[in-house]
Amino acid sequence: MGAGLVACTAVVLMATPAQAAVATPMAAKSTTDVAGVQRGDAVRQSTAAQKESFLTAHEGLLGRRLSGHAVQAPATIHPSAGTAFINMGNNQGAFAAQSVSTAVHPTNSGTTIYTPTLYPAGGSCIEVTTVYTKSTQAVEAWDWCNHIDFEASVAINSSFISKYTSGGAYTTEILKTGGNTWVAYLYNYTTKAYDKLYTSSGNTQAGTTGWDVNELYSELQSNGQSYACADMAGKTFSADNIQVNLGGTWQAAAPGNSDTRFDSGNAAFDCSSRTYTMVTKYNHWQVVG
Repeated sequence: MGAGLVACTAVVLMATPAQAAVATPMAAKSTTDVAGVQRGDAVRQSTAAQKESFLTAHEGLLGRRLSGHAVQAPATIHPSAGTAFINMGNNQGAFAAQSVSTAVHPTNSGTTIYTPTLYPAGGSCIEVTTVYTKSTQAVEAWDWCNHIDFEASVAINSSFISKYTSGGAYTTEILKTGGNTWVAYLYNYTTKAYDKLYTSSGNTQAGTTGWDVNELYSELQSNGQSYACADMAGKTFSADNIQVNLGGTWQAAAPGNSDTRFDSGNAAFDCSSRTYTMVTKYNHWQVVG
């Protein structure tokens, strides 16, 4: 999840299939932490305003209430579209090249764009999401097994771009490493190895299916259009080279191991200019705002 993006003088980056495919899920794993990553209490405090939107958006995706989430009924939308991973019974991870941009700055405080966001099937404890809010641009790890909160965050800045992106995408892998322990990695294009973003063990609240989707939480303007529509206008978001690990073997997301069960439909995004394409079932999707 191309052509470049342009927004004033900002450096804008997005994925191109040829470049994004340079990193493979079999590349070496280092013991090094992702440069600039923050974890734990500091992250929970700094992302407190995001927690409600993330849980609400995922309740929309999953179609059910999540434990411990206060009942709220804001005038918002929280649609999703992209690849859904089928629980095959031997799912052990997921991998993708996720588009990233320095030009996405939501202007409305009630808008959060989680695009792309990756969660493996098989009961993963971790979801890796690309977060854009009025004050935040970050790649973050959400823990579905323990705190049920954001637990790791790295800012999308010049250092991140230089180390962890190629062709406008960062490459992430979430892998089950033993028992029910899951590790999220980001590929370091400088060292050509994966750095560790976050580790968690336990039982997930999010279920055993998975996803790599375009997801957002947005208030609506008086004209009925989402505020996110203007924020995403003219910009391309995508996930490419999406793969799943089945029984220790990596294979492309495709019919048989994936589908589109979490798609809300284009109308649910309340954005007349938005176009969405499943470029290749189901390992490459693209959205133009």
